[in-house]
Amino acid sequence: MKRQGKKRAKGKVSIGFGVILAVILLGVYLIGPIGSSADNDNLAVLKKQVATPQEKKSQKSPTASSNLTGQAGKKNSDKNRKITQKERKKETAHEEVVHKKAINHLKKEHKRKTVYLTFDDGPTLETGHLLDILDRYHAKATFFMIGSNIKAHPKVIKRMVNEGFGVGLHSMSHDANKLYGAARAPLNEMVKAQEILQNVAAVHSQLIRLPYGSIPYLTIDMRLLLGEQHFKIWDWTVDSEDWSLKDQRYVQKTIRDIQSWDKSGQAPIVLMHDKPETIRHLPKLLTYLNNNGYHTKTLANNMVPYTFQCSNRCSSFK
Repeated sequence: MKRQGKKRAKGKVSIGFGVILAVILLGVYLIGPIGSSADNDNLAVLKKQVATPQEKKSQKSPTASSNLTGQAGKKNSDKNRKITQKERKKETAHEEVVHKKAINHLKKEHKRKTVYLTFDDGPTLETGHLLDILDRYHAKATFFMIGSNIKAHPKVIKRMVNEGFGVGLHSMSHDANKLYGAARAPLNEMVKAQEILQNVAAVHSQLIRLPYGSIPYLTIDMRLLLGEQHFKIWDWTVDSEDWSLKDQRYVQKTIRDIQSWDKSGQAPIVLMHDKPETIRHLPKLLTYLNNNGYHTKTLANNMVPYTFQCSNRCSSFK
């Protein structure tokens, strides 16, 4: 009987131990994966917090790559962009507002007897002499210059800037076929000329004058694209016609036109060219301006530009 009791007791102990062992194994089985998942998450967080510079760089690189791709895509989309009729109407309305502001500014400057002298196509070998004459008569002027000429005459450009003359851009090619052959062509040429001036004289000019003026070949699309890059299109109110008269007759013509603009109550913007014939007779014009109380001023980036209005007169060159 005693032996049977001992066997029964041992059996109960074995069963009890087996049950406990089974419960422990079951707990490990169930709890283990959960604990393992939490540990993995914590490890990932820890790794993120102590990531090496190389790892951080690799984490950022997909974003940087996508940004570069986005920028390249934007440039391509800008080049392939088609301007809508709605944009053209908006640009036309904007130009009308700007033109009215420009007229108001010229009226205010008329009361101060202001004259804006401008010279196109330079600089040339004669520009230094032109600056000497302007200095002698205490006159200021603005120069609209061709990109290749700017690069060829850096010293005179720096002198202009140092002496307070206005500097602007007049394209790269001065070739109507190239300049007005495509909607983006004027913008491309002005940007290039702007970069050259920036490199030569550390001046960022937004002043531009289109060869032959903005009428009739500078279309609304061209104007819109130039405006988006903050270029200011300057035309003129007095054409000296020094390009055709080529002697002192241009001075007489300019004086008559200035007198005419006096009657209209607007300060004149005089178009001339940086060339020997003009320079030779310029003292006569400057003498007249000084003797009659006029003051010459330069054009600047912050001024409202005077631009010829399309008014259905703009058309493609080709």
